[in-house]
Amino acid sequence: MRNVRLHVSDDAVLEVAWLHGRLRPQKPGQPPVFDDQQSFRLEIEDAEIAIDPASLSALVNRAFDYKGSSLSNLQVSFENGLMVQRGTLHKGLSVPFTVSASVSVTPDGLMKIHPEKVKAAGIPSTKLLGLLGLELDDIIKSRPDRGVVLRDNDMFLTPSKMLPPPETDGRLSKVFVRGNRLVQQFGRGAASMPRSPRRNYIWFRGGTIRFGKLTMTDADLQLIDMHPADPFDFYSAKYDLQLVAGYSKNTPQHGLRTYMPDYATVAKSRDR
Repeated sequence: MRNVRLHVSDDAVLEVAWLHGRLRPQKPGQPPVFDDQQSFRLEIEDAEIAIDPASLSALVNRAFDYKGSSLSNLQVSFENGLMVQRGTLHKGLSVPFTVSASVSVTPDGLMKIHPEKVKAAGIPSTKLLGLLGLELDDIIKSRPDRGVVLRDNDMFLTPSKMLPPPETDGRLSKVFVRGNRLVQQFGRGAASMPRSPRRNYIWFRGGTIRFGKLTMTDADLQLIDMHPADPFDFYSAKYDLQLVAGYSKNTPQHGLRTYMPDYATVAKSRDR
């Protein structure tokens, strides 16, 4: 991928500057089926992906949406290079809280969220927790299956486990706040970024992939932004809307070039 706004759900978008990886079928002997997001997993080799506060808030709320969760109404923002999380803590009483945290990557590729300043009901957390006789791990329970683990006072996230299907794997190598975005780099990160700018696209090469009624072997399928002045807005779970609104060309080497409008444009036209 190159310059893609990748919709992973109706309320969350990943801003993919570039991504190299592989689609792996979930069932042996069957190809990835693009119409079935659970038929394959995405293995990220190298990438730079950013996420804005609204999308990150949606993913975080989904991660903590389970029976017995002590957190709700989570909102994420970025201030002075820190991640700021606001929400409601439920522990007997419902208490509003604010956490300002630094972000980093552990040697094993987890995202580390380290609280620099915590307030609950306007009171510094150390005083409040002391009054209640609590530690942070008494309040927030680990959910490794949802990509959330608490150790001491730090939270460790596996970003790929916080995403809806398709299943995503990748080793996080760097994370930082850039303006109003949380930026994640995988693999070699900037070392693999193309040297010269290219158009916005998603390109499937090699292997077998099925989409609609078509199956392509030794695939050479490129989805290309019809309006490259801004990033390619693409929703894989609803790609057929963009496919129908675009057009395709075959190459002399039997490849397929499909030109698509942005998903936001198609969705807006459909709602009229």
